[in-house]
Amino acid sequence: MNESENKVLESRLIDVGELKPHPRNYRVHPDDQLAHVEESIRKNGFYKNIIAARDGTILAGHGAVAAAKKIGLKVVPVVFLDVGPEDPKALKVLIGNNEIQHLAEVDDRALSNLLKEMQASIEGIIGTGFDEQMLANLVFTTRPEHEILDKNFAAHWAGLPEYSHEAASHSFVVVSFASAEDREKFFNFVGQKAGDKVKSMWWPPRDKDDTNSVKFDASNA
Repeated sequence: MNESENKVLESRLIDVGELKPHPRNYRVHPDDQLAHVEESIRKNGFYKNIIAARDGTILAGHGAVAAAKKIGLKVVPVVFLDVGPEDPKALKVLIGNNEIQHLAEVDDRALSNLLKEMQASIEGIIGTGFDEQMLANLVFTTRPEHEILDKNFAAHWAGLPEYSHEAASHSFVVVSFASAEDREKFFNFVGQKAGDKVKSMWWPPRDKDDTNSVKFDASNA
């Protein structure tokens, strides 16, 4: 290793409270993503170290640290680099950890087959970054028409629950209004007439699909 390269200061288990997010980290980790990271940590532990500057500022692993805190872990494995958090080398690690992965090419068909196999196993796919709906969408966009006939077929392929028209026909939404004026505004907003007893509708509006799965019951309005 020459002098221009980052040197590993040390690698050890660290109290998660000693780590701090980089003030220039530009990635946000929403709850739905963290749920996958949390499940992965529960099932597999940490199979990648957190990377930090010498003062404990995180350079790689912000999402993993946030997930660890949410599930109550006290210590996490950290590799410390002998750089300050604002050192150009540190910023390069921060950016590279986020962006280099985008250069990889993905065989979506192979991925969908692998996810289906996981979905059928006791492990499931939560923790992979995918859920059943995402898998169904992936299947629908990676198969030719003769393999996947429609959205319902893709959903069935991905293992989503079967749609039941009979069950859906009993689903309803009750909307209450503080005044007749508010009721009139609502009906105008959704493009319905207040005098109609029962209307079926999608929101947001759709031109196609099964409108029987959503009904608006105005009989008591």
